[in-house]
Amino acid sequence: MKMNAEENVLRSGVMANTDRHACREAVSFGPFTLFPEERRLERSGSFVPLGSRALDILIALVQHAGQVVDRRMLMSRAWRNIVVDESNLRVNIAGLRKALGDGEGGVRYVKNVPGIGYCFVGQLTRERVVVESSFQCAKPSALAHSGCFATGAACPQGRDEVLRTLASDLGRHRLMSIVGPGGIGKTTVAIALAKRLSGVFPSEIHLADLSEVADGDTVALTLARLLGLGDFHDMPVTCIANYLSTRRALIILDNCEHVIDEVTSLTTQILAVSSATYFVLTSREALRVRYEYVCRLSALDVPPGPEAISIEHAHTYPAVQVFIQRALEAGARFPQTSKSYAAIAKICRELEGVALAIEFAAARVATFGLAGTMALLGTRSRLQWQGCRNAPARHRSLEASIGWSYALLSEQERSAFRRLSSFEQPATLEAVLAAVANGTGDLSNAIAVIEGLVAKHMLQVQLGEDDLPRYRLPVSERIYAREQLKQTTLDKRSVVQLNGVQGIFI
Repeated sequence: MKMNAEENVLRSGVMANTDRHACREAVSFGPFTLFPEERRLERSGSFVPLGSRALDILIALVQHAGQVVDRRMLMSRAWRNIVVDESNLRVNIAGLRKALGDGEGGVRYVKNVPGIGYCFVGQLTRERVVVESSFQCAKPSALAHSGCFATGAACPQGRDEVLRTLASDLGRHRLMSIVGPGGIGKTTVAIALAKRLSGVFPSEIHLADLSEVADGDTVALTLARLLGLGDFHDMPVTCIANYLSTRRALIILDNCEHVIDEVTSLTTQILAVSSATYFVLTSREALRVRYEYVCRLSALDVPPGPEAISIEHAHTYPAVQVFIQRALEAGARFPQTSKSYAAIAKICRELEGVALAIEFAAARVATFGLAGTMALLGTRSRLQWQGCRNAPARHRSLEASIGWSYALLSEQERSAFRRLSSFEQPATLEAVLAAVANGTGDLSNAIAVIEGLVAKHMLQVQLGEDDLPRYRLPVSERIYAREQLKQTTLDKRSVVQLNGVQGIFI
């Protein structure tokens, strides 16, 4: 089989005998050891999972130990070329302190200096350690590894069959993509799959959240750092391939949709030269490459309506299970009656079994009750309900989740998405084509736009009674699209008025 030039370079890097020794700095404080160049933190020899930005902050504080580091300097270090609110720094400092056990038993490492910044106050010991490795690669540093994926961990509600299928098929498919709309539970399933496979990959399971890829970095460089390979800006793919060539590893790349071209290039190159590496991806869109196994994650099962349902029967539906669990966690209390469960079933149906939306609604019950929460679902406020404070930004509200996907659409796809909000019921292909073409008569372009919206899970397809496809925007997406349509109309009105022309531009 003939290899292309790129594969030749990769294989030569993998097979080369590069027995080198390198010195790396290790900084110890209390039970912790920090390896700044490998971007790895250990506690008594065990890896400590820490977010990339919290790690950036820790390294900066340790480098200036005993000195007050200005907040702006820390923010520029952790969020290079990105303007963020200071609350982001406080959240990451809080996470860092929690990981270090700061304040427990009177031990302090990070001190807040009001109005200025932060200071590392722990007692440090610095030393040089010898690392023997080809390409001077350090010991692997998984963001999430076998210790975090204990065998027998709980399965998320309603996903047992999906997990069994994925675990079974992984042996035949080394590139698996879990795809679906935002908030459907892709990350949860991927992590649960890693838990199930911890015995198959006892020490080489790595999880990278690509939504945190820093501006100016690449997916390859992010993965190289995750594996503990340092900043190989010139040849990160070669270094990764070299490291993985002799290891049976499972790599989970989470949230790939916004860097899908880079992920496609990286995974295909690595799989071409590393026969024991397996990739599981989560994305709102499939890679569409050869040998990719795509698992389209469906919504959680909801009780059929509107007929009455017994409490026992309602409890068998995963959507109801998620709703009740989240409502109770948020402090809600409601009578255990058929009427209550009928309301819960109705809410889950209205939210179409989307796990994230169900969790947001369930968290409102403590304040508004079941009936009040149901009434609020008909308003745009459902888009603005806030979730967990420590959740990723795109998962803190339905508006943020849908907005993340909307931002990834082309301008033509956005325009079509807004126009399709006029359809209350599933529409035929002819009707949707007419709406997307918008009088231009360009049906070939309209077909491509519809295909793009479906591929990105912004437009749903279902079979009608005549076995022909019908197209619809989910309710939350339709509300969001209408808001965008209103805003676009207002913007166009403003432009018209600024040009001295009266009237409304549609």
